[in-house]
Amino acid sequence: MLFGSQVLLSQNTSAKKQNPPFIIRSHIGVPKTITSKMFRSSFNGVFEGGLSMNFKLANNFYLGVGYQATNLKNKDSIARKVYNNMISYDTHFIGHSPFVKLSYDRYFKDNAFIDYSLNYGFMIARYTKVNEDTMAANRPYGPLSFNTHFVQPEVSANFIVDKGFTFSVLLSYTTLFSNFDPRSPRFNHFKEVNRKSNEYFMSWFTFGFGFNVLIGKTK
Repeated sequence: MLFGSQVLLSQNTSAKKQNPPFIIRSHIGVPKTITSKMFRSSFNGVFEGGLSMNFKLANNFYLGVGYQATNLKNKDSIARKVYNNMISYDTHFIGHSPFVKLSYDRYFKDNAFIDYSLNYGFMIARYTKVNEDTMAANRPYGPLSFNTHFVQPEVSANFIVDKGFTFSVLLSYTTLFSNFDPRSPRFNHFKEVNRKSNEYFMSWFTFGFGFNVLIGKTK
């Protein structure tokens, strides 16, 4: 009974713990495309990385601003047959994204806390290394670059490894407010792409790792 009371008291004390007034958060991970099916059939994730500066509003609520870079590459199945040879593509989807972050930290141990975040941003996206193609299926050509808003809920487990420094494991889900146009990267002539549905926005999960720098006094 006494042991149970001590555990409960420890948990309650941890939950009330507060992080300092300023936190630098960063992460790097690998995206996994989810929707639309046409987009998922076209691209795999290479990396996604971000950095944000976060200022305490009250308790453990923070408001931050940051930047994120995204790199996706065409799937190996995207290849062109010339006579008896297969010529692979090296087309990339590159995104540069400023964003704002609203987050909340909750300790579950004295040296560990969960961060719940919601990021909202603006992505400047571009397809690079696009193979020129004259097939009718890719006409009229889609734009090689576009801009779109996005929303990104995110959760991370953060472990204090040194005073003012934490290691984190992160999972996020990014949804672009834009539909995929297979004519832009010149993929619309591939059966494995054009036979898929394209009903939902482009989206992906990202699993990654990161670190935080806690600046100021932790209460």
